[in-house]
Amino acid sequence: MAPTTRTPVVTTDTTTRSFSMSIDINATPEDVWRALTDAGELMRWFPLQARVTPGTGGSVFWGWDEHWAWESEIEAWEPGKRLRLVENRPAFDVNGEPLAGPSRQLAMEFTLETDAGQTRLRIVHSGFGDGASWDDELDSVSAGWQFELRGLRHYLEHHKGRDRHHATAHLVTPLGTDEVWNRLLSPAAFVVFDGSLTAGERVGIRLATGHEVSGTVAWHNPGRDLFVTVDDLNDGVFRLSTWRAGGKTGLQVWMTTYDARHAARVREFGDRAQELVDRLFQ
Repeated sequence: MAPTTRTPVVTTDTTTRSFSMSIDINATPEDVWRALTDAGELMRWFPLQARVTPGTGGSVFWGWDEHWAWESEIEAWEPGKRLRLVENRPAFDVNGEPLAGPSRQLAMEFTLETDAGQTRLRIVHSGFGDGASWDDELDSVSAGWQFELRGLRHYLEHHKGRDRHHATAHLVTPLGTDEVWNRLLSPAAFVVFDGSLTAGERVGIRLATGHEVSGTVAWHNPGRDLFVTVDDLNDGVFRLSTWRAGGKTGLQVWMTTYDARHAARVREFGDRAQELVDRLFQ
């Protein structure tokens, strides 16, 4: 049966200092639960490293190589229904390192329910403090989850059970996010040569290195995130993203395939993309 909606419901509340999002996924609650709580499944769509000690009082670790890593305590563990993670920490800088300042208890609560034959996943991420550093983090979390949960849906609906092969280019700059985004989507870096950046539309993007990406726009949050499913990577993923923290802007270029035959091409793309962004912001 078709879902009641394919458009996620998103709210960022600066009064309650929280973010919430609901998304419908064509998968069973058991599949979605495993994707949230099994280390091997987590690494197929979200972190690059993961460890899970299951059950109430256990823990979940997420890591992205040297850039981001943190561990949360499991406060609620209701398989197939509800997962609540809590952590105590100050705000993070652009590389995921703690900034000076008081700690806060942050909570991530995931709830699952069946709707129209699909699983509706909802996250509420709350506990963000006041001040510029926490404003940046709430804004970045709000942008980031909108890609990540779409990425979870893409994995479960198109690639369930397959390992992810990825490459990442990463850079930090004092420039603002608008300037970074304008440089990224320019002839000096990534230029749209066919179609548009409208969700659901076809697009062709050419790198200044000569490489091309063709596919369908799955999500575009101007200035912050671009998610394209890539045709000749067997429905792989191309992503551009930026975030602001600690007075600096981070940017990443991702390429992912779930087909091992394309793993070498993805790695080569990552090398070229890193050389490109290094030149672009030197």
